[in-house]
Amino acid sequence: MVKSVKYTWQLLVILLLLLVQGLPAPVLAIEVRGLYQATVQVDSREDERERRRGFSDAMLEVLVKVSGSTAVSSPASIRRALNSPEAYVESWSTQTRTEVIESENGQSSTQENIELVVNFYESEIQRLLDENNIPLWPVNRPETLVWIVIEDELGERRMLASSANPDSTLLERLDNYADQRGLPLLYPILDLEDQLRLNVNRLWELDEQAILNASRRYQAESILAIRIFRSLSGELLARSLYFFRDNVFSYEEFESSENEFLQGSINLVSTELSQYYAVLLSSTENSVPVDFQVDGIDSPADYSALLSYLRTLEGVNAFQLKRADQGTLILRLETGGQLRQLVETIALEPSLQIVSELNRDGLDVSMHYRWLRD
Repeated sequence: MVKSVKYTWQLLVILLLLLVQGLPAPVLAIEVRGLYQATVQVDSREDERERRRGFSDAMLEVLVKVSGSTAVSSPASIRRALNSPEAYVESWSTQTRTEVIESENGQSSTQENIELVVNFYESEIQRLLDENNIPLWPVNRPETLVWIVIEDELGERRMLASSANPDSTLLERLDNYADQRGLPLLYPILDLEDQLRLNVNRLWELDEQAILNASRRYQAESILAIRIFRSLSGELLARSLYFFRDNVFSYEEFESSENEFLQGSINLVSTELSQYYAVLLSSTENSVPVDFQVDGIDSPADYSALLSYLRTLEGVNAFQLKRADQGTLILRLETGGQLRQLVETIALEPSLQIVSELNRDGLDVSMHYRWLRD
């Protein structure tokens, strides 16, 4: 995506100062790394046919992470690309991972698995999605706060929040499924304050109000509550509630495996979030210019940070400065027309405080924010 900026002579002076000072880039909301990399298991290091299968599996995982949609392979052109994935592969390597396998009698053994680590060309993956009119979920993504309660066959209930507990493997599996969807997770501290607001029994009951009250401490808008019961016979009864904005979604499993339930819960969250935040990279037919006013730009560091942030915004094809006056900048953003997604994405940036809601007057669209310094 090409973005252009036009500067007045005063701002060119500011840019020269920034080059001399070497000011750091601004801190973004939550930047998810590794979206264009995937690791898959293969049966051989040398078999080219097996390697191609691994490339295809890895490419599908990347397409799902980048788009947020499990239906990303529906278009025929994407299926053809998955059948010939080599042109999209930037680099690859193999590694060996040792897995500990627990048997039914309590004994354990080890097994060595061959993994294929594949990096894909970011521009080519984006082009493929864009050509198929599939929105891209930007790298800046909100964290999802996860509350988990387990009840064992003896009726004992416990809440999970760290790897220092008997069910650390459950959290590891949940993290792995989240990584496969490019979904950043946040776990509660579970200190006295948390437990006073949301004790184990209220979480087991999936008390919606108590969950929301306890989550305010973490300023999370995306909240996942998970309840799992394990019987002596191996029966699984599990349910999760997902809270996002003013919506509550429910997901249940009764006879499937625990892994299927965890994966299904993560899929629910990532699907809802990506539908909310994903943007089309190019949409020239519906391009909408936006006057973007930002107050509080009082130093070269502020200006540099704002421009660096604007360059990261998916859905903004270009921007140019219209006016600069006593700490206020007005820039003209060329957008893809998806204004709701743009507003919601900007809401993730803590340095930008909204002054007035998006205003549309005929063909004129304006947005007004204030820059907050650390």
